[in-house]
Amino acid sequence: MGGEGQAGRGAVTIKDVAAALGVSHSTVSRALNGHSHISPEMKDKVRRAARELGYVVNAGARTLRQASSRLIGLVVPNVTNELVTAMMKVLAARCERANYQLVLCVTQDDAEAELRHVEMLRQSRATGLITVPTPFVLPETARMMAAMPVVQFSRRHAAIDAPSVTIDGAQGIAAAVRHLAELGHRRIAYIGLPDSLSTGAARADGFRGALASCGIGDADALLHQGQGSIEFGRATTMMLARAAAPPSAIIYGSADLTLGGLEALRRESLAVPRDLSVIGFGDPHWLRIYDPGISTIGLALSESAEAAISSLLRQIDARAHGAAPGTEPSLELEPFLVLRDSTARFRGAA
Repeated sequence: MGGEGQAGRGAVTIKDVAAALGVSHSTVSRALNGHSHISPEMKDKVRRAARELGYVVNAGARTLRQASSRLIGLVVPNVTNELVTAMMKVLAARCERANYQLVLCVTQDDAEAELRHVEMLRQSRATGLITVPTPFVLPETARMMAAMPVVQFSRRHAAIDAPSVTIDGAQGIAAAVRHLAELGHRRIAYIGLPDSLSTGAARADGFRGALASCGIGDADALLHQGQGSIEFGRATTMMLARAAAPPSAIIYGSADLTLGGLEALRRESLAVPRDLSVIGFGDPHWLRIYDPGISTIGLALSESAEAAISSLLRQIDARAHGAAPGTEPSLELEPFLVLRDSTARFRGAA
């Protein structure tokens, strides 16, 4: 397409790409910006020509000209959570197809870090963001989020006025309790996330409510909440295993807590499910190959990630067409119980 000759004159411009294709420079500009009025075929043709000619978009100049950039922010506490991992995979693919660039920001659940990341995204004129909010969102952060399309993912925070895509953890924990109760277990422990997280509070409520509905009292005596870390799962499981009246079953409220708990049971030489029945949370690959296979509360990972990015893109499109904000609904997906070999009938049951 004569790319070398064009490049030899200096920096390749939009007009050079347009001349090579025989179209107007405004068509090239709209195609590179992903304009909805340009056909997918023309967008593909323009991008191929731009690459062959060596055309590079001046992102800084474009951002100054536009009210927003082609950036989408993903603000998460860490990158080890399987929900976050699924979100990054889905979001990267959707951004590529829609001609957006993904910016990953990790907060470590620190509200000040969250504020800095959101401020940076606003300064960069990010088009929108998906956030797993920290437990204590600062008012300044909430105000900045209110000025742009936002979707809350996995967690919700009352200070953020934006739709959410979550998974009903309370329902998953309740299903686990009912399954163990049907097997004859009455001393069922739960090790979960803190109440400062919306997910932690909901899952603890699901545990209490399910025990009550099964006629098992004193739920708080065997309910332990803390940081969702391997260390907390390990320490709390060891404490329960060494108690004068240990539980006959344990439900965990996150994948890291599950891993820590299983490590503790091995240290204590307790066999699953002979000595203790176990139900985990989430379904990372290692749960399937653990011996025995660990029963767990499965999560609709890809479905929730797709729902979140679809919600954000709808908000972005609506804003581009002048629609009023606040019409996008929240969504809560159902978990499901995955039964393997880590639960068994209580040995004292009839």
